[in-house]
Amino acid sequence: MTASYTREGLRAEVQTFLQMIAAGRVPGAPRDASAMRALDDAMAAMLNLGAPPVALEREIHIPTPAGDVRALVYAPERKDGELLPLVQYTHGGGFVIMRADTVTKLCKRIAVEARSVVVSVDYRRAPEHPYPAPLDDCVAAFRWLREHAREFGGDPARISTGGESAGGNLAAATALRLQRDGEPLPDAVVMACAWTDLAMTTRSFGVFGPDDMLIDNEVMSYWRACYAPDAADWTDPLVSPLRADLSAFPPACIMAAGIDPLYDDNVLFAEKLRAAGRDVELHEYPGMPHDFLLFPQLEPLTDVVSAIAGFLRRVQAAVA
Repeated sequence: MTASYTREGLRAEVQTFLQMIAAGRVPGAPRDASAMRALDDAMAAMLNLGAPPVALEREIHIPTPAGDVRALVYAPERKDGELLPLVQYTHGGGFVIMRADTVTKLCKRIAVEARSVVVSVDYRRAPEHPYPAPLDDCVAAFRWLREHAREFGGDPARISTGGESAGGNLAAATALRLQRDGEPLPDAVVMACAWTDLAMTTRSFGVFGPDDMLIDNEVMSYWRACYAPDAADWTDPLVSPLRADLSAFPPACIMAAGIDPLYDDNVLFAEKLRAAGRDVELHEYPGMPHDFLLFPQLEPLTDVVSAIAGFLRRVQAAVA
């Protein structure tokens, strides 16, 4: 680990960003999913400023045993008949907030830089739909995409998963669930600032969680209660992928933000993969807060999408 476990010495741009977030906070505001979603929806336009153009952008509805799941498809230019690798993307938001629309810019950038079809899945959210409903949707969507990828230029033989925060949890858990069920695994898994252990007992949670501007202990505990209200579930590997046997886990790209309460969730996951002899890239971003890759204010400070795209191209080339 390279984290300093301190916010001292942050870059001026990061300090400004955190001050902006702090100015918009209402101390003691009640934890309410609807109110939080409304605030998130209002931020979506800002988060998606500067999204690159793509050749294909369309909404689809994926049939699942629980009903149709909405998804957004993004694809770059391709030659006639060319099939591109496909990435199923799951957004973050503590399993409670955010939608596929919130991460449009990020998904378009991945589509362009990795030359891949990206399918952003609007899984059902807690608390209306606690575990395992969001994971059920992600697994059902992955199975459907394996069968229907060609309909929008995707290669059914080259499919990966990815996500940030709670979406990183779902991306990893999708691979673990497919493994449990004896099905083909994703070619790769991308996990950015992923929530991999719902016990919330790591050192980084202890240092940064009490007063984090984005995901303090209070909001994380609320989201956890929405998604997995029974504490007995927190040790379930499909709820907390860090608890899983990772000896057969696909190649993984993990992004850890240095002042994120979830820093250890990501570094420990990477260390466990290395100990199991798996293919893993760990990219650490000192001084960056949780989900930094979504915020335009912090985007110029990192090469995170380039790192993700480079990893995906490497794995996809090996599979081809």
